[in-house]
Amino acid sequence: MTDTFISSHIFNEPDDYTPEPPKGTLATYSTLITNTDLQINLIGSSPLYGHILTHACLYLAKYIEKNAESLIVGKTVLEVGSGGALPSILCGHIGAKYVISTDYPDPELIENIDRNIKENNVENNCSALGYIWGNPTNEIIDTLKEKTSNTSNTFDIIILSDVIFNHSEHLKLLKTCKELLTPNTGKVLVTFSPHRPKLFDKDMEFFETASKDPFNFTPHFQNLEHWSPLFKDDTDESTVEIRSRVYFYTLE
Repeated sequence: MTDTFISSHIFNEPDDYTPEPPKGTLATYSTLITNTDLQINLIGSSPLYGHILTHACLYLAKYIEKNAESLIVGKTVLEVGSGGALPSILCGHIGAKYVISTDYPDPELIENIDRNIKENNVENNCSALGYIWGNPTNEIIDTLKEKTSNTSNTFDIIILSDVIFNHSEHLKLLKTCKELLTPNTGKVLVTFSPHRPKLFDKDMEFFETASKDPFNFTPHFQNLEHWSPLFKDDTDESTVEIRSRVYFYTLE
């Protein structure tokens, strides 16, 4: 009897095989003040967390709702690094004067934000733009002026939700905020979690840099909550506590 062997290469993928990209998902956010479900489409994958609703994003959404009347209603809002753009959609939903939601000008990202704007019926006071931090802000300003009949050219609120992990871009991010925030009265809302505990000091350098020339913001610590680690595949028990944190600061 002759043994028959199956080649170990039979299950190898061909050289030109490209795995199918991860499929997008749909998240539901139930509003506190309008009892409405907002449907947020998320792309399949993104190196910048654009494919998930982070805890920092969800924390900020609840904060916005609790302070909607004084913080958002009738105000101009810019979100930078929007991902699925839940805060932008929410601000448009609860009565912002106008919201511009920006992210890296990748067609999939921007088309997805635009889809969320339309599907949640906030296209009358919300729009999406591709934007690279630190670049000229003319298109953002021109869009805001056009959409507000030339009554606004800066933003009362700028939202930074889980974006300061990108340490090399802090200067560019702050430059954009400084150029676009309404002087004297505007606020930057900053939420984040220390997803990489060894780099937590680098996260915090954002606020030190913001306080210095040429930005001269005043950082205010607002709150710290513990949720849970966002990334379940990180099994380092020694960092669970820090990875569970959600920080909230404002810059004024």
